[in-house]
Amino acid sequence: MCGTASHKSEHGHGHPHHLFRVPTAHVAAYEYLVKENKTSDPKKPGDALTAFSRSTFDKCSSFFGELKNSPAYKVLFFTQPAHVIMALAVILVAASMLPGDMKKASNANGESVKPRTFVNFVYLAAFCTHVGAQFWMTFISGLSLYFNLARHAFGDVQKILFPKYFSLNSLLSAITLIQFGKMHVAANVWDVHTYLQLFVLSLCFLLELMIRLYVVPPLLRLITVKTAIEKSAGVGNEVGHYDLGPLVDCPHYMAIHKAFRQVHLCVGIGNVVTMMCTAFHLAYIAS
Repeated sequence: MCGTASHKSEHGHGHPHHLFRVPTAHVAAYEYLVKENKTSDPKKPGDALTAFSRSTFDKCSSFFGELKNSPAYKVLFFTQPAHVIMALAVILVAASMLPGDMKKASNANGESVKPRTFVNFVYLAAFCTHVGAQFWMTFISGLSLYFNLARHAFGDVQKILFPKYFSLNSLLSAITLIQFGKMHVAANVWDVHTYLQLFVLSLCFLLELMIRLYVVPPLLRLITVKTAIEKSAGVGNEVGHYDLGPLVDCPHYMAIHKAFRQVHLCVGIGNVVTMMCTAFHLAYIAS
């Protein structure tokens, strides 16, 4: 019996393991193919693009990392950047007040050169957008939200809108001022009316930028603190009016409330003054 089993094992039929026996030549060929695939390892077409993207991303990350550690970044973003921005704004206003070169503003025949259509378009587009933003924020958005939302919800909306509103208006005022100066450099018109309009546009630009940099941040902080205290006291859900409830007898809250009213009043007065400036310039354009 043992001989029979051993005889069968020689032919590969004595044990189930031998049913899956692979010829030696086939095994050698398979191992050779696997070795070739590992050594050659051809790259796909997308691998080069992926490597380039990864390299570009690493270089950009390294550049921004070095930029964050530079003194210029610390000055602009941590050491009172508002002062730097205001200094640049004052330089811009001073440059716009200087009359242009008459030789550059005239052609070979001595005739004044008219401003380009693109300059006029940018000037009118910026000024009209500025007037529209002021009108919408002051008379439409502010009043509609105040009389239709809970006071805390209205405050949350204003915390988002105030920075964007004054940032946009500052940018539009700067564009209007620059383009107005370019128009009069090209036309070579520098009289009392021109300087008066430049003064009004400069006042509007500097005032809006000053409100955005120096007044809006403390106003937002006061709104945050004030809202937290009111929520803890269970007030602030009224619509269209103030009801401080038990907080009237809290000296700490009333001091914060008084500071908020004062800062908010400064923002309101500044907004009215800038609207008067744009109305004055609008009358100049209409005339």
